Amino acid sequence: MTATTEKTENGKARRISALDLTTGKPLRRILVFMLPLLVGNLFQQLYSMVDTVVVGQTLGSAALSGVGSTGAICFLILGFVSGLTQGFSVVTSQRRGARDDDGMRRSFAAGIVLTAAVISLLTVVAVFSAKPLLVAMNTYPEYLPYALEYVTVLFGGMLLSAFYNQFASTLRAIGDSFVPLVILIASCFVNVALDCLFIMTFKMGVGGAAAATLVSQALSAVATFVYAWIKYPSLRFSARHFLIGPKIAIAHLRLGLPMALHYSVVSIGMIVCQTALNTMDPEAITAYVAAGKIDNFACAAVNSIGAAAATYVGQNYGARRYDRIRLGMKQLTLFSLALCAVLGATVVGLYKPLTMLFIAKPEQTDSLFRYALTYLSITSGFYFLLATLCTTRSALQGMGRGIVALAAAAVEVAVRVVVALIAMNCGSYIIVCMCNCSSWLGADIILVPYFLYILRKYVPLKKRKIEDIRLPDPSVVPMLSEGGGASRRRARRR
Repeated sequence: MTATTEKTENGKARRISALDLTTGKPLRRILVFMLPLLVGNLFQQLYSMVDTVVVGQTLGSAALSGVGSTGAICFLILGFVSGLTQGFSVVTSQRRGARDDDGMRRSFAAGIVLTAAVISLLTVVAVFSAKPLLVAMNTYPEYLPYALEYVTVLFGGMLLSAFYNQFASTLRAIGDSFVPLVILIASCFVNVALDCLFIMTFKMGVGGAAAATLVSQALSAVATFVYAWIKYPSLRFSARHFLIGPKIAIAHLRLGLPMALHYSVVSIGMIVCQTALNTMDPEAITAYVAAGKIDNFACAAVNSIGAAAATYVGQNYGARRYDRIRLGMKQLTLFSLALCAVLGATVVGLYKPLTMLFIAKPEQTDSLFRYALTYLSITSGFYFLLATLCTTRSALQGMGRGIVALAAAAVEVAVRVVVALIAMNCGSYIIVCMCNCSSWLGADIILVPYFLYILRKYVPLKKRKIEDIRLPDPSVVPMLSEGGGASRRRARRR
């Protein structure tokens, strides 16, 4: 950890602790940084897992399959929300790096205004398009009422979730990742209690599970905002900060919309896979939903590696420590391969007791367990492809190559669609289970060669010295108040 000082509004200096990833042993630094991200991702998965467990154990397999069949369209809409708020917070982090307190306040206020505007419009579209989407996905008529009730409540209150994401992303952007994690953990426990209260006591059905998620996230949003307001004077905006002009709005949307579209593009492939799955045996659908929740936990661990890689590469890229990028990525790749082997062995070895968490005892059958094992065996055997995708994509984003990551996402979708259509044609559950690993392979075919090309360009592989490489300084951030073209030209010259 390194300590720096900065001045507050009243001129007093305060010490700030931050993890410097440009020094020390690369893998150790990455793992220390990754741990809070991993815990946060796992607890994030608990939100949907708790709903699924309570619904499956209390309302039966039809309700479970109904809620589970909404996963793809939930990712389409809520993934867009998450990506949008993450993109907005990037501007805040740039202002934080430039020590521009007024710019941070203006960015924080702009994020709130733009989040409210975009998500309000998205809420209307999502609520009215939910039923046509579910019908188009061949959702079983028996499952449709449960699915529609769940997503209607969830989409209707998505603004609450969006504000929580916006406030938490802002805190992480200025370097505080611990408090959002604590609030997230507390929110998960609140969600569990409300699930039991709404479903078991108030008999609210699957709508109660969605309402429990919204209430817990609303409380999290309030707690996060109050903490940020009290703790960080540099985020305390006033009314004038809400008068955002076109330049500030465009600066935020330019980063927010591509990240939001990245999530949405990937979800299109998931919708097609779910459509193919919905043509299968109802017992296969139930098993796929349960096994998918188990798989999500393993994937959350792998995704944490990618998030850590983005920050590690970004810091070292900004510090021109290109040699550390190569060393750190090599060590992280070896670590991720070992982790994937452990995760794969765990989910396959414990598939039965884990699947039983989601299925009420009277509905547990041998064929259902076989379906779950088939899914987990196929998917877990290719976790190394997901790890490769996450690390290379995040490293490229850390070096400012976001367009290539978006192109890889498009390939990922295309492969999912092709495999899902083949599965639908053949009526094969095994081919449906291959959608994930096939799409990972397709993305890797784009990402890995390009990453190696960029790495060779930035890192001398022979006798050339680091000082001989002349590259633009990525740490130069144009001011929000300056003109776009002129400021970019000045940044390039510097």
